[in-house]
Amino acid sequence: MVGALVLGAATAHGQYAPIRLSVFGDVNLGRSVGQEILKGNIGYPFEYVADSLRKADIVFVNLESQLSDQKGVTVHPKYNMVFTGPPEGALSLKQAKIGVVSTANNHAYDYGNRALRETIENLRNAGVDFVGTTLDSVGESVPAIVEWNGTKIGFLAYTQFVNPKSDWGGKIAVYDRERVRGDLEAAKAAADFVVVSYHAGAEYVDAPAPMLRQEFRYLVECGADLVIGHHPHYVQGVERYKGKLVFYSLGNFVFYQPQRELSKFGLGATIEIVKGSTSVRVGSVTLHAVRAGLQPSFRLTAVEEQKFYERLKSLSSVRILRRDDAWVIDEKDSNE
Repeated sequence: MVGALVLGAATAHGQYAPIRLSVFGDVNLGRSVGQEILKGNIGYPFEYVADSLRKADIVFVNLESQLSDQKGVTVHPKYNMVFTGPPEGALSLKQAKIGVVSTANNHAYDYGNRALRETIENLRNAGVDFVGTTLDSVGESVPAIVEWNGTKIGFLAYTQFVNPKSDWGGKIAVYDRERVRGDLEAAKAAADFVVVSYHAGAEYVDAPAPMLRQEFRYLVECGADLVIGHHPHYVQGVERYKGKLVFYSLGNFVFYQPQRELSKFGLGATIEIVKGSTSVRVGSVTLHAVRAGLQPSFRLTAVEEQKFYERLKSLSSVRILRRDDAWVIDEKDSNE
C-alpha cells in the first residue's frame, strides 16, 4: 500500500503547506447502523459530522467492523458482540472524507476469512486506504502512505488481540515488539511522519495499565511520531513522551453504548503537521469533544463540554487550554 494515495501538491518556492490530520475513535458500521446503510442511507453514520470532517486534509479512524455481504445480516443472531457492516459501508466512509482506517482490532475476523477479504476489497473499491490486515500472511506490516503537499504521512496499526480463536493465519497485525521495531524502521524510511494506531487494553477504564503504557511509549522509542489508542471505549489521557504525542484512547465515534455514561463520548483531534527544510513536526493540536453513538455529533451542552475537558485534563500530562473558542493542547508546555 506504499504510495496508495497521492494528494495535494507542493506549494511555490519549495515551501510546504501544513497538513491537517484529523483522528477519531471506534467506528462500528454493523448492527443497526448497518441496517440503515442497507436501506440506501449511505450518509447515515456521519450525517452530523461530515461537513466538519471534510475540512481536514486526511481523516483517520479505527474501523471496528468488517464490511462484508452476509445477506442482510449485520449482527450475529445469537452473539451481539459479533457484527459486520455491509459492503456499502465503505462508501459511507468515503462520502465523509475518511481516507485511512485501521482494520487491526479484535473484531477484524468476526465473520472469518471471506469477510476479511471482502472488507479489504470493499475499501479498495471505494478508494479508502487501510492498514492492519492483509490478504496474505506476512511477517511484517506494510504501511499505508498518504502524500499530501509534498509530505508523506505513513500509517501503521496493531491489535493486542483478535476475538475468534480460529486460525486467521497472520493476516491481522497482532502487536509484537520485534515486528513493531522492524515495521517502524521501514515506515520511517518511506515516510516523513509516521502515525501508529494500537488497539489494546482493558475496556471501560480511565487509564491504561502501567505495562501497557510502556508498550505505547515503546512505539515512540521505535520511531512513531504520533500514537493513537483504541478499544477501551472510554476517552483516556494524553501525554507527550520524548516530544511525541500519545493519545491513550480516543473512545467511541460511531459506536452506540448507552449503558455507560463515559462511553457516550469520544475524543477527536486535528493535528497540524508542518514540514520544514530538515524535519517534520507537530504544530497546533485542536481537540474535539464528540457525542458518540449511531450518528455522532459535536453538539454538547456547555456543561457537558466543560465536564468532558475537566476529566481529560485530570487524566493528561499535557496542558489543555481553551483558546479562541476551541480546546487545544498547549505547544509551549509539555508538562513532562
